[in-house]
Amino acid sequence: MRSTLLSIFPVALLLASCGGGSQQVTLEINLEHNGVPFEVGETLYKGDTAIKFELIHFYLSQIALGDQVVEPVVFINAQDSTSMHYVLPLAKKVDQFSFGMGVDSINNIQDPTSFGSDHPLSSSNAMYWSWATMYRFFKIDGRVNATGALGTNDQLLAWHTGKNALYRTKEVNVSIKPGAHLVLTFDLAAFYSGVSLDTETMTHSMVDDYAIAVKLSDNLPAAFSLHVQ
Repeated sequence: MRSTLLSIFPVALLLASCGGGSQQVTLEINLEHNGVPFEVGETLYKGDTAIKFELIHFYLSQIALGDQVVEPVVFINAQDSTSMHYVLPLAKKVDQFSFGMGVDSINNIQDPTSFGSDHPLSSSNAMYWSWATMYRFFKIDGRVNATGALGTNDQLLAWHTGKNALYRTKEVNVSIKPGAHLVLTFDLAAFYSGVSLDTETMTHSMVDDYAIAVKLSDNLPAAFSLHVQ
C-alpha cells in the first residue's frame, strides 16, 4: 500500500474534516532532543559537548493499526516535511499501534534499482549498502566537539545501522479511532543514550564497530513515543 504524502494545505483540510464517517488516520513524525523539538542543523548540547546533526534518514516498516499492516515501509528524511506526514486507512477502532525500526527482512533483500524514484526503497534515497546487499536502517551524520563550540577540530559523527539482526520492533497499546491524528516522536538523545560522544561516534555496522550499532539499535524502542490526538 502506498502512502498519500501530505502537504501543508491538504493537512489542514483533512484535519478540519476529521470526525464522523472518517475511514483514516493521519500520522506525523517529529524529532526531539531530550524532549525539546529541534530541526536538522541546529546545535545541541550534551553536557559541555556540542552536537550538530546534519543528516537524519531512516526507515519504518510494517506499520500496523491493530492486526492490519497499513504501510509496508516508509522512508523518513528529516529535512523533507512531506516524508514525515502520512494518511493511513482505518475503518474501525483498534487498540494497538506497532511498527519496525529499519527495513524488515523481506524488504531488506530487495533490489533498489527495481523501484521507481518515488518509492521508499529506491536507490535514489542513497540508503542501500551495495557491499552488504542490504539497506541502511538509520543514517545519521553530523559533528561533535567536546569544547562546546563547533567549527575547529570537530569530530565527525556517522551512525549507520543495518543488517537484519539490528531490526527492532515496538508495540503501543493505545485506543485509536478513525479520524485520529497520531504523532510519533523520535528523541535523538534517547537514541544515543549510553553511547560515548568521544569514542563511539562512528559505526557502519561492520565487525570492528558493530557493538556501537547494537547499542544504538537497542535504544530505538525507548526513543520512539506515540501520542494520539
